[in-house]
Amino acid sequence: MSKKRRGFAKIALILLIVVIAVGYGYRLRTKKLEQAAAVLPAGREVVVTRGDLSRGISSTGTIAAAQDLELTFDVGGKVKEVLVQATERVEKGAVLAQLADTEQQMAYLTAKRDLELAKFDAAPSVIKEKELQLQIAETNLKNTTLRAPFSGIVARVDIQPEEWVTSGTSVMRLLDTSRMFLSVGVDEVDIRYVEVGQKAIITLDAYPELTLSGTVVEVGIVPEAGGQVVIFPVKIELDDPDPRVKVGMSAEAEIVVEKAENVLIVPFEAVTVRDGKNVVAKVTEEGVEPTEVVTGLSDGFLIEIKKGLKEGDRILASNYELYRTLQGGSGGGSRGVGGVRVVQPGGVRR
Repeated sequence: MSKKRRGFAKIALILLIVVIAVGYGYRLRTKKLEQAAAVLPAGREVVVTRGDLSRGISSTGTIAAAQDLELTFDVGGKVKEVLVQATERVEKGAVLAQLADTEQQMAYLTAKRDLELAKFDAAPSVIKEKELQLQIAETNLKNTTLRAPFSGIVARVDIQPEEWVTSGTSVMRLLDTSRMFLSVGVDEVDIRYVEVGQKAIITLDAYPELTLSGTVVEVGIVPEAGGQVVIFPVKIELDDPDPRVKVGMSAEAEIVVEKAENVLIVPFEAVTVRDGKNVVAKVTEEGVEPTEVVTGLSDGFLIEIKKGLKEGDRILASNYELYRTLQGGSGGGSRGVGGVRVVQPGGVRR
C-alpha cells in the first residue's frame, strides 16, 4: 500500500471515531433527557399556597421525673414493718417504713427524765447539756420512721421486715411524676439558637406513634464533662405527660428554634440555583418559564417564598434534573420534554 493510501486510511479511521463519539454523545444526551422526563413527568405541578414552617434542632435524651430520690434511714436498726409496695402512690408525710425503736424510746425517756431532774438543782450549763441530749434522743427516735418527703410514686422497695439496715443505705426510691422532663444535650454549634420558652416536639423510642409537646425550661451555661464534643445540657418539660411515659425512657426532641407562619410555601426541590440566584419553573399559558425568587425559612421539605411568586401560581414540583440537563445540552431555544415545553428565560440572566 502506497503512503498516499495509508494517509487516506488514517483520515478515514479518525473520521469514523469522531462520528462514533458524536453519536455516543447524542445518545447519552438523549438518555439524560429521558431521565429528566422520568423525574418530572408531564403535568406534575403544584400550586403555591400558604402555610407554617419551622426549623428545629434535634437531640436525644432520657425522661426524668420532677423529683427522683433514693430514701434512707438516718439511723441503723432492724426493720419492724414496711407499709408500702412498688408502684404505690403516697402523699407527702405518709409513713413508708418503721424500724424497731425500743432502744431509741428508752434513750428518749431517759434523756427526758434527766433533764427534769437537772432543773431542780443543776447548774445552767448542765441543764443546757441535758437539753441537747434530749434533742438528740428525740431526733433518733423520729428517724426510726421513714416518711415520704413529697407526694409521688414508690418506684422500688429494697427492704423487708426483720432485715437489718445501716444508716445512709438506700431502702426505697420515690418519684414525683406530677411533672416530667426530657434531659438532652445540644452541640456547642447549635446551643446559641436554643432559648428558654421555645417549644419542642418529642417522640419516644418505645412509642413511635406517640408525639408529645414540650417547652424548654432550662439551658445549661456550663458544658457536660467528658467527651471530645462540647455538649450543653438542655431541660425540656413535657406540656401534657402521657401515662405511658416512664422515667428512664429514651426520647428525641426537636426544639423549634425558628418559625414562620402563614407564608408562601413550595416544595424544597422545586427551587434551583442558577448563577447564584434561586429559580423556580413557573407554569404559564406559554409553557414553563424560569422565574427568580427570594427564599426564606426551610425545614428541608418545604421552603418559604418571600418574593417572586404569589398565592395560586403554578410551578413544577421538581425541576433540578431537568434544568441541569437542558442547560448542559439543549443548544438554546425551547425543547419539549415529557410533554412540557420549556421557555428560555428572558428576564433572568443565564
